[in-house]
Amino acid sequence: MSLILIIIIIVSIIYFFGWKGFPETIDPDDYQTPPDPEKLLKGAESFQFKGKSDTAFLLIHGYESTPYTLRGLGEVLNGQGHTVYAPLLPGHGTTMYDLSLTRYEHWYEAIRRVYSSERPKYKKFFIIGFSLGGNLGLRLALQFQISKPATALILISPPVLLNGVLNGALVIRDWRLVFSGIGQYFVGPISKKRDLVSADIINPTVSYTEAYTVPPLHSFRTNIEKIKKYLPLIKLPTCIIQATNDKTINAENAHYILRKLGSLEKRLYLFNIDENVSTRHELLTHERIRDKVIHYIFSFLNDYSSGFNYPSEFFQAVKKRKHKWL
Repeated sequence: MSLILIIIIIVSIIYFFGWKGFPETIDPDDYQTPPDPEKLLKGAESFQFKGKSDTAFLLIHGYESTPYTLRGLGEVLNGQGHTVYAPLLPGHGTTMYDLSLTRYEHWYEAIRRVYSSERPKYKKFFIIGFSLGGNLGLRLALQFQISKPATALILISPPVLLNGVLNGALVIRDWRLVFSGIGQYFVGPISKKRDLVSADIINPTVSYTEAYTVPPLHSFRTNIEKIKKYLPLIKLPTCIIQATNDKTINAENAHYILRKLGSLEKRLYLFNIDENVSTRHELLTHERIRDKVIHYIFSFLNDYSSGFNYPSEFFQAVKKRKHKWL
């Protein structure tokens, strides 16, 4: 066997296990109990707003994020009489150690339980997912499309790929993630490059802001891609919202999802955010863009249920309370 062939085989093995990692045995039922209240970050708790209408919403937050990101939207929806569920995903909102123990399957099981138990109670039920929550929402829509279908999907900055090729374009979120399969066993937390003070002023958040923990990040990276081949099977009306210059999730993801979805009714709202402070990813708390995002959401909702006119007066009232959810 030639030296070149041996090198190719060794590199291929390193790449394969670096990319895929070693198989893990995951029990989705693990880590489903509510976190210790004393460990919760302020504002990170799950919330449920009970309404009087026959319509409900499941709001799903993003990776390393919390329901805080969606609380403003939840207040707006509940202010129009609708029920809102926003669970805290396992491992989130407490410590990075807690997150390090959880995987994609645990996060999906948490929202699957909520959807399965609450969907039958309402005539109309919408799924709104931000970032990872959008990916989880797609999987949820696929699983229950026949037995307990949602009314529609709203996806905000949803990912189906971090590193790779989408729509013929090379997408690189972080080259280090190419080796997350192996790196999760040897590499400590990956620090985030972010001006926390200025970013939190324009785009406040309650999340793990200091670093990424590699094992759950590897699970996130490898599992979000699995929905890609099933997108043509998803027939629900879908609205996708994203910033074209999102630093966290490349906007090619939104274009790919729109193109591949089997939905007859699907739309994509894209816009540019003119600032270089934040990641331009968490749109629902961004002071320059959240009103526009709310407007897009209600424009879409109004096509599928009566009474969803843009609640400008209510939303302004929320803002005058100095952002109760912020």
